[in-house]
Amino acid sequence: MVQHLITFMLATPVLGAILQTVIGGQVPASSRDGETNSPSADVSAKPSRLGEGSASWAALSASLASAICGVVLVASMHPKVAEPQIVESLPWIGSYAISYELGLDGLSAPVVILISLVFPLLIAAEWTRGAGRRGIHGLLLILQASLLGAVCAQDLFLLFFFWSMSALPFYFLIGIWGGADRESAAFRSIVTAALGNALFFGALLVVYYSAEPNTFSLRLLAQGGIRGAGFEILGYNVSTSDLAFFLMTSGLILRAPIWPFHGWFTKVAVEAPATVLVASVVTVLAVAPSIFMRLSTQLFPETLGKVASAVVVVGVVNLLVGGVCAVAQRGLRSLLAFVALGELGLLLMGVGSLSQAGFVGAVYQQLVVGLALAALGLLVGVISERTRSELFTADTESKDSTLGGVALGAPGAALVAAIASASILGVPGVGGFVSHALLVIGGYSFHPFVVIAAGGALLLGTYTILNMYRRVFLGQTTALTAAFEDLRPREKLYLIPVVIALVGFGVYPKPLLDLVRPTVLAMLSSFN
Repeated sequence: MVQHLITFMLATPVLGAILQTVIGGQVPASSRDGETNSPSADVSAKPSRLGEGSASWAALSASLASAICGVVLVASMHPKVAEPQIVESLPWIGSYAISYELGLDGLSAPVVILISLVFPLLIAAEWTRGAGRRGIHGLLLILQASLLGAVCAQDLFLLFFFWSMSALPFYFLIGIWGGADRESAAFRSIVTAALGNALFFGALLVVYYSAEPNTFSLRLLAQGGIRGAGFEILGYNVSTSDLAFFLMTSGLILRAPIWPFHGWFTKVAVEAPATVLVASVVTVLAVAPSIFMRLSTQLFPETLGKVASAVVVVGVVNLLVGGVCAVAQRGLRSLLAFVALGELGLLLMGVGSLSQAGFVGAVYQQLVVGLALAALGLLVGVISERTRSELFTADTESKDSTLGGVALGAPGAALVAAIASASILGVPGVGGFVSHALLVIGGYSFHPFVVIAAGGALLLGTYTILNMYRRVFLGQTTALTAAFEDLRPREKLYLIPVVIALVGFGVYPKPLLDLVRPTVLAMLSSFN
């Protein structure tokens, strides 16, 4: 019975998205345009507002139901089992050996917790949006279902189905509700995603036709379905594993902020609404690396062993680029984008080390840094809504648009930012300390120079985050923040849970690490 909760976890957000199309009516045109309604317009608007409220409650209920299922599923997992647990498998397209197969293991559990914690908060953060609230809620719910499906899929075709589906909500979320240059950001996002999905699908086809018998089942493919397979191109023998790994990795690189293909992500960070920025961070910092770790270790262990050093180099470069570019940023959104770039580089450094500590740290990093960036992203949305600005440093032309001294009038917001920033910096007592420590230990086992490079980049990141915090929260009060209001009850409702989770995962990480370690050991057994 428990295994059906996985399907329920995916189905409830989809049902909530469908309900957004049938609950509620359109807000009157005068209200959408910002005009004052006449008395008659107020009367006609009352049912619409009631309908909008019902649609919002339906969206939040669906997201929360899915989140509860995710937490229950992870809590019911056995900590000493490496294989996928709570598996649900049904035939889907039998003639092509495609099955509806879902399961949870130590690799997917932290990402499921991250998505389950974050997406209900995103729905709550968009609660006061006027026109288009049902649309943004519906798209966030579809995105929640697609990301959960991509993480839990145990069939390669099903994984691709959910992963490619996650690109479309971003296009509409950015293109409709984004900033002044939203069309350009949305276009870059969807074009990059389409190209990445095409390369990923190419890897899928190579694997399918190289396996004997042809199958998309990750369980069967992991048993050596394509090992040793190859073919000849222009007189050269090409390994199936090498070609499929190259296509798969290229497709994922395009959809994650890996330097130098990160331009679309920094553009989206500036133009997208704060909730969409948080959703994109979850996608590129947790879901994409999770897919890479699963497929590279289960399907292409020989190839990953050959290119592990390159993975570490890419990670170190990403970490350094993220740190250097973050120093030059003047806005909170672009700063968060480059911080995410650097944290992803640190994660790749742990993966490329092929060590237990590095891999476990990378998996834990997805959860705790994802939560920290989610808290900061949602807080940036609050600040932008209050002040219509996100600049924390400025030149003479934009001196009147800078933020400063927020902590004087909003100590609650300052505390949330402090705990989230501490997690990103790896301060003891919060979740980031555990993941950073494990990643550095794993990197040292690969080569001491990696730790030196990572240390330099982390020092840059520390300076950048502390400088931002000093200017925005502890600096001199500016005209924009002179009357800054502290967190309202609804904002506390969706920010405090993230803070509690960051402290909890930092103080007592043992239960989750015990879930992750057996799966990681099984994945790395091919390299010992």
